[in-house]
Amino acid sequence: MALITITSDLGTRDFYLAALKGAIITNSGFVNIVDVTHAIKPFDIKEAAFTVKSMFRYFPVGTIHIIHVNSTDGKDKLLLAVVDGHYFLTFDNGFLSLAFEKMPHQTYEVNAELLENSSLLYEEAIGKVVNLLVKEFQPSDFAHLTTETTSYRLMQPITSAGSIRGTVINIDNFGNAVVNITKPMFDQFIGDKRFTIFANVGTTKEISKKYNDVDEEADMICLFNSSGYLEIALNKAKAVNLLGLKIDFPVLVLAD
Repeated sequence: MALITITSDLGTRDFYLAALKGAIITNSGFVNIVDVTHAIKPFDIKEAAFTVKSMFRYFPVGTIHIIHVNSTDGKDKLLLAVVDGHYFLTFDNGFLSLAFEKMPHQTYEVNAELLENSSLLYEEAIGKVVNLLVKEFQPSDFAHLTTETTSYRLMQPITSAGSIRGTVINIDNFGNAVVNITKPMFDQFIGDKRFTIFANVGTTKEISKKYNDVDEEADMICLFNSSGYLEIALNKAKAVNLLGLKIDFPVLVLAD
């Protein structure tokens, strides 16, 4: 049975999500649809990219991932990328370049005839593409390789021996801030040295393994999450509120 995930900014209050799912089922019959989230902030391809990049490897090879975020900036194109055996169906709005740090080598533009008479939701075109993939057609059967796509670059950490300057790239539902500093990066530039992490008004001198490793409520805690990124949290409190952190805020790690 085909496995399909949907990540979107469509919400659940309106009919949009139901229309998208209905079009997929109408075209492909009974399929297994997994809702990743429909609470991506409207038009926020950065948040969508972080979400998809963090979750897709937990699904089996061959999974079809639909990313329905910021369709209005999609230049009337549907893109299909193949990465590590997974399919990613989305719009030409820069999402793919943010999710994979550069445009995947196997990026296809869906042929125009599949997009004829599409609504602003593109639900019928998406349903048709999913059906073709479910029937094991190759992307080259209904799309063509392209390099003419919208591409963006995320801000990268600035590193040197004993110093890393990263930025907040995501804020989760618990108010924890995720930073674009990875465990390998930390090991390379800080290693076994003593250090201090500066996150706006908060500081700490250690990396923890669990959220409750600190004793007092609202104490700052830093750890590497399941995706391998540095995460800044407060014990039983929202770090973004008490520390004043926002997306793109700097976070500094300095060896003492």
